[in-house]
Amino acid sequence: MKIKGFTLIELVIVIVLIGVLAVVAAPKFISLSKDARVAALTALKGEMQGTIDLVKIKARLNGLRPAAENPGGSSQTEFLVDFGYGASEVDWRNLCPEARAELSDSLVMADYLNLSEEFLTRETNRYALIGLELPASGTPTDEGCYILYDSFGFPDCTLTLVTADC
Repeated sequence: MKIKGFTLIELVIVIVLIGVLAVVAAPKFISLSKDARVAALTALKGEMQGTIDLVKIKARLNGLRPAAENPGGSSQTEFLVDFGYGASEVDWRNLCPEARAELSDSLVMADYLNLSEEFLTRETNRYALIGLELPASGTPTDEGCYILYDSFGFPDCTLTLVTADC
C-alpha cells in the first residue's frame, strides 16, 4: 500500500507562494480602505454643498443680499435664516451659513447633516472640520482625514477635502 501526501519541498513552495501573494495583495486592501474613507468624505462634501446651496437660496428668498461691508452689531440679526428647528446665521459677504452661529440658536454645520457616529466635528465661527481624523490642534492643517468648511470665503465659502491621513 502506497501512502500519498505532500513532500516537505512542496509545502515550503506553497508557503512561499502564499507569502508572496500576501505581500502583493496587502497594499491593495489598504488602498481599498483609504478609497472607502475618501469616498465617504466625498459623499459628505456633496451633502454639505447641498446644505450650503439651500441656506443661500432661503436667505435670498428672505430678501437678503451680500453686503459690501460688515453691518456689525444688531444689524447682523438681519442675517438670520429660520428653518423651523433653529435659525442659521449667514455670512454677510456670501450668504453661506456660518460654521457656528453666534446669534440665535447657534446652529453648527453638523446640525444640518446626517452624520454617523464615526464622524468627528469641530467648529469655530469661521471653520467647520468634519471627518474621520481631525488635526490635534483643532485648526485647519493639511494633515488628517476631514472636510474643511470655510464659511467666510470671498466671494464664496469653500469646502476642501483633506485626505493625507485617510
